[in-house]
Amino acid sequence: MKNFSTILSSTAIALGLASLAIYFWVPALHISPAFPYVLLFLYLSTRFIYVALAKSVNKRTSQFANAVMLVNFGKLLVYGLVIFVYAYFNRSDAVSFILTFFVYYFVFTAIEVFALLNMNKK
Repeated sequence: MKNFSTILSSTAIALGLASLAIYFWVPALHISPAFPYVLLFLYLSTRFIYVALAKSVNKRTSQFANAVMLVNFGKLLVYGLVIFVYAYFNRSDAVSFILTFFVYYFVFTAIEVFALLNMNKK
């Protein structure tokens, strides 16, 4: 768990710094001004989900597979709702918000999947 937290935290800091640099120094690449909140939201949700799945990895394989599918379906609904609500109320920033959210989501999901695969091997 400590290794995952270190990797997740360092990635979040790196993404935050890169996003900050893009936001201020590369205005042609429009990044959503809500990027710190998106980053924090995805960081906390990924950490919470990993802890929940880490507890179920020691159970039967079928229970772990069910937990992964249920969690991913829940993530899909919650993340889709967050994107829809933000895009509805901030139409001018919708495209950049969705792209920013997608990039962060992809990075955090990759970290989560690799960590779960490594945990499952052990």
